Amino acid sequence: MKKLILPLLFLALLVAGCATKKKPTPPKSKYQQTIAGADSKEGLLTTHLSSKHKLYFAIPDSIFGRDLYFMNKVVATNHTKELVSGQVVNSPFLFRFIKDKLNVYMVHPNMTDYVAQGDNELQLSYNSNYIPGVIKAFPIIGTEGGKVLIETTDFFTSDDRFITPLSKRSGPFAAMLFKGSLDKSATLVTEAKGFPLNVEVTSYITYKLQKTDAPYTLKMQRSILLLPKEPMKYRIQDNRVGFFYHSKRVFSSQIDKVKTFNVAHRWNLQPKDPEAYFRGELVEPIKPIVFYVDPAFPKKWRATIKQGIEDWNIAFEKAGFKNAIIAKDYPTDDPNFDPNDVRYNIFRYATTAIPNAMGPSYVDPRSGEIISAQVIWYHNVISLVHNWRFVQTAAVDPRVRKSVFDDDIMCESLRYVASHEIGHTLGLMHNMGASYSYTIDNLRDPKFTAEYGTTPSIMDYARNNFLAQPGDLERGVKLTPPVMGVYDKAAIEWGYRLFPGNLSPRKEKKILDKMVDENYKDEKLHFGAQQFPYTIDPTDQTEDLSNDHFTASDLSVKNLKIVARNLDKWLLEKGENYDDLEQMHTQLYIQYFRHIGHIKPYIGGIIFEEARQGDGKPSFKYVDKDLQKKAINWLSDQVLTYNTWMFAPELMAKIGDGRTQLQKSLVNSIVKHLFDKRVAARIYDFSLTGATNAYNLSEYTQDVAKALFASSRKSNKLTEHQRLVEQSALDAMIQITTPEVAEKNKKGNRLDEVEDLLKEATPVCNFDLANREDLSQEDSTAFFRPTLFYFPISDNIIAPYWQMVLRDILKLYKKNAAGATGADKAYYSFYASRIENLLNAK
Repeated sequence: MKKLILPLLFLALLVAGCATKKKPTPPKSKYQQTIAGADSKEGLLTTHLSSKHKLYFAIPDSIFGRDLYFMNKVVATNHTKELVSGQVVNSPFLFRFIKDKLNVYMVHPNMTDYVAQGDNELQLSYNSNYIPGVIKAFPIIGTEGGKVLIETTDFFTSDDRFITPLSKRSGPFAAMLFKGSLDKSATLVTEAKGFPLNVEVTSYITYKLQKTDAPYTLKMQRSILLLPKEPMKYRIQDNRVGFFYHSKRVFSSQIDKVKTFNVAHRWNLQPKDPEAYFRGELVEPIKPIVFYVDPAFPKKWRATIKQGIEDWNIAFEKAGFKNAIIAKDYPTDDPNFDPNDVRYNIFRYATTAIPNAMGPSYVDPRSGEIISAQVIWYHNVISLVHNWRFVQTAAVDPRVRKSVFDDDIMCESLRYVASHEIGHTLGLMHNMGASYSYTIDNLRDPKFTAEYGTTPSIMDYARNNFLAQPGDLERGVKLTPPVMGVYDKAAIEWGYRLFPGNLSPRKEKKILDKMVDENYKDEKLHFGAQQFPYTIDPTDQTEDLSNDHFTASDLSVKNLKIVARNLDKWLLEKGENYDDLEQMHTQLYIQYFRHIGHIKPYIGGIIFEEARQGDGKPSFKYVDKDLQKKAINWLSDQVLTYNTWMFAPELMAKIGDGRTQLQKSLVNSIVKHLFDKRVAARIYDFSLTGATNAYNLSEYTQDVAKALFASSRKSNKLTEHQRLVEQSALDAMIQITTPEVAEKNKKGNRLDEVEDLLKEATPVCNFDLANREDLSQEDSTAFFRPTLFYFPISDNIIAPYWQMVLRDILKLYKKNAAGATGADKAYYSFYASRIENLLNAK
């Protein structure tokens, strides 16, 4: 028995010993090894940032195939020439994550084209012709817990064209932008944050700039936002209402072409109480538009900025909403608040010398829903509004005759700029034709201006009442734009009014078309698209007032003469140099130049109309001959006389150094326009219609010559300025009539043209210049009036007319030379000889 028990006891002890021995720990998976020790953040995606600045994404299975939104924003920079803090770089884009066994792919699906519902055969072709483009492939490290792990370090520290802050643009704007090479040693990911709907990744990116090799360092924040599964119902854009938009194309077997339509950009405002809303009551939206105001704004302006933001509630009430837009300070009790987070709309302050402000918004390309917006307010915009207010109203308003405005005056002007920029973030474009609906009498009427201000739209470039005369302010005439224009209210109603019954976009369009048809019975509710690059429609201009540009300009010039006479008195600062005086004189010159620009488009002008089939209206008409003649005479009178007051000797004695070039520039600008072959081409086209009110080339060329050479027809004694005008006109005629001269100057003319385009096309505010690289065609578009393709008239057509003029000038100059002396004789003799040689050349 003992022999049996002992072995059994030994066996039991052996088993017990084995039971207490530790099992070997299984090795960590590659997934776990990779993220060990990393700073991990849960959210839409789980982010893991290692101590060596390597970034990993753990992507849940539920995210694959979902529509995501990528935004690229500057947080900080060491150089503000091109980009500032808060500025979005490039166009945000929609993408998806998809995967196979080896890789996760970041792909960009086509959001522009689609197949009509039910066209299954077409869909088969579409599926093979519009596959998503691959932006980046990421090798899969491992999969655990329904998440796929990838490393994204290289993407967020790369110079990939989709996220680079440097532009790859070529063309005339390229010289203004930085160029350089990425410095990988000073480029790294520093932070990653996760939230239920978005991920935020912060990186430092450093470049070595070309030529100087100087460092250009930017702190960038890249946002990935989950878009709703169901896009907002889109609204079809109407060119008669100024909303930004993007285009879509539909392939259908039911129509005999590819159908293109435009989707307006709007916020998704939905009423808290739909029943009350559709009964016609004002209702708050479920999710109002909230703008957070940068604490960098000086305290004395903060309330004004908030007021300018919330002024748009006046317009939203027209669409049935109250408290639709709210201005707030940065929250102090929310540790997760980040002004660079894609979820927050920021009214941001940038301490740079740029005299500008801009209000871009960013949209879901599927629907046009605005999902993020910001205003960037450059510090020196205060100089812009100060200069506008001074040169435009100082003749009638003693309160602005100073170097630094009182706070109430400055805040009144800043409120307008703030509201204007917020209008852009709500989807509204510039309405450059708005101010043309007012008359001169309207703008000098205290009752009218109190109700309507200077323009029906604060989205117009119609600043202050520059045609008001001394004494008008005391009578009660308002000098500033309205708080909210009547057009602005109508536009917001079109964009944001909801209709019962869950109507399709096409059915909604029928209702909206009737709304616009009714609105267009009132000229104050018309929309005028911005022209680019040349202004040829005089009814649709920037910085203008009223439907009578001739009288408006005359009244403004009267005021500018008062300002010019008193400039040194009103801006007197004893002991200081004349730099400020010189700068304000330049602003006076610019304001005068604007009025010259308001008259130019009448010559060879075309007035456009957003006509619809069946309304009986033409889509365009030419400017009447009488108005064209009036414009030639007005411009000629100005070019021959403006120097006597703009460059008065007593003022030039203080600031005159370098002013001569300004004087020549204005002469060249006017003369160049009067001889512009594009202008002549439109005049010629008008003459071919046979209309009784048409101008023709013979009259046009004779009228220009009669006006510009009026001084020589009156006397053979010319001032230096009169000689400058006639010499510029002769040089223009000689170039047109002499092919070899034209060819010699061709290159220079092209450069001059580019420079002119840049000057005219550079807006005071617009969509972010940094949106330089487009990933797709879904980016924001403004309906503008393209005028580039009105080509110059052939020399074979126009040259004979100018040659006839030269023969007449030759006779005049020979006659004047015979009786002239000194500089006049030398001038007349030289050009008479030059013209004669030209005409006799074989």
